[in-house]
Amino acid sequence: MEKIAAFGDSVLKGVIYEDEHYCVSHDSFQKICEEYFGIKVENKARFGSTIAKGESIFENNLDLIRETDGEYVILEFGGNDCDFNWKEISEDPDRKHLPMCTIADFRKTYTGIIDGIRSCGKTPVLLSLPPIDSARYFKHISRGLSGDNIMKWMRNDQQYITNWHERYNIEIFKIAIETGVPIIDISSVFLEKKNYSRYLCADGIHPNVEGHRLIAAAIKDHVNRKNITFNG
Repeated sequence: MEKIAAFGDSVLKGVIYEDEHYCVSHDSFQKICEEYFGIKVENKARFGSTIAKGESIFENNLDLIRETDGEYVILEFGGNDCDFNWKEISEDPDRKHLPMCTIADFRKTYTGIIDGIRSCGKTPVLLSLPPIDSARYFKHISRGLSGDNIMKWMRNDQQYITNWHERYNIEIFKIAIETGVPIIDISSVFLEKKNYSRYLCADGIHPNVEGHRLIAAAIKDHVNRKNITFNG
């Protein structure tokens, strides 16, 4: 069975939010794709991982990457990089606050990982980001904090959360184009739905089980259209 390595955050890990708790779904898009393509994914994604953390995990798994017999290495980052320290914003909405990873650092680090994968003789494949629900996410991150202060920092525009998240998603497409690596669009399958929020968990950012099925369908479609084959 062909093995491929994967690095990313909780979306790739298969984390869902149910009953106010996070857990790893047994029906994640990784599991669906493994069965469909007859492959094994060595999934090194981590909950809460930024691109900086991903770089460290990647560097600690170079031997794993070289030893996998598959051509591809999957990368999925950005959802945590664009996030902010909401507690600090809640406490002081008038000062400047930076995201967990700036766009410039995100680009630089992501490109470095891509170069590292290529130096291992593998082909990196990027995944875009699923969209988020600003209202749900705001409700989630403002629990126990001052929602009024967070809204003040966002200039009373909850949509800012979605717009900023999409800014990183666009950057991922730009990185893929500029580095010449494949990217699988898992965003459009959500946006094509009249109410894509029903494919997200109550926290507004993690795809639910139905959302993972959408992602798996997008990956299947990409692989089939590109006539990509596996040795499994």
